[in-house]
Amino acid sequence: MKVLALFLALGTTIAACTLLADDPPQNSCVSDLDCFTDIERCYLDAGVCEPKPDAAP
Repeated sequence: MKVLALFLALGTTIAACTLLADDPPQNSCVSDLDCFTDIERCYLDAGVCEPKPDAAP
C-alpha cells in the first residue's frame, strides 16, 4: 500500500511539473546569436534559424 501511495505522489508531482513547463522557443531570430551557434545560422531575409550548409562535398 505504501508503494502505491509513493507512485501516486510521484506521478502527481511529475504531472504538475509538465503543466508548468514553458513552451518551446520560437524559431525566429535577428542575429546568429539567437540560434545554436555551432550548427545553425540566422537567415535574415526569412528571420529563422536554419542549419549551416555542410562543408563536405
